Amino acid sequence: MEAKIIEMLAKYGWKGMIAAIILILLWNFFKSKYVIELWGKLTDKVVEFFLKNKVKELPTKVISESDITNHDIFNYIDFWTYSKVPTFQFSSEYRTFVFKKYLSIFLKCYKRDLSEFVNAKDYQTMDQSQLWRSLLNIINKIVYDYERECEESGIPKIIIMKMKAKNNDTIQLTIDLIEGITNSQFYESEKNLLKMYSILNIILSILENLISSSESVCNSINGQLKGMSIMDGNRKITEP
Repeated sequence: MEAKIIEMLAKYGWKGMIAAIILILLWNFFKSKYVIELWGKLTDKVVEFFLKNKVKELPTKVISESDITNHDIFNYIDFWTYSKVPTFQFSSEYRTFVFKKYLSIFLKCYKRDLSEFVNAKDYQTMDQSQLWRSLLNIINKIVYDYERECEESGIPKIIIMKMKAKNNDTIQLTIDLIEGITNSQFYESEKNLLKMYSILNIILSILENLISSSESVCNSINGQLKGMSIMDGNRKITEP
């Protein structure tokens, strides 16, 4: 240890050594789980503020059935699934593989269940309470489906639970916003088209936040994955 200090002094001098120590301390501080959690809570509040203000906006065009069935949310899910998620790199090969697998299942369930719901078109004849209950049911079904499929595919429970903890606050916000839209005269239109369009906009924004926050969830897991393995075809991937 003394030899290292003498070497640093000879190479960088007192000022250089102090600067290096400060940088190391700052790096460790910003990588700590407390800062990661604090940053996650801060970004959640920003997203919540943005979404609550977004709810007050109305589209500038008349909404049609095709705007619902061909909503941007389905194109974005395809983009994330096939172009964005495959490029993600986490802190180890194992974490990269399992988190990408989780996100792929997560997005697949959202697209499948939402597509079935909008294509059935039952929402078009529902009153406020029926629409609210059916949307609450579909959100609960999506959550149940992706958590079950993740567990069946071998994704560790710690990852499922960590993502669930991250998702819970956002899902509650989603439910609150959906309830506000379904019960508001502000969004009244023929066949509930404006309500459905606005709700899909909200879900799209929330999905984007959840996808981008997966790395902070990964970084918050310290040691619990050590030694775990998962199969990628015939190849075994192990967390060091």
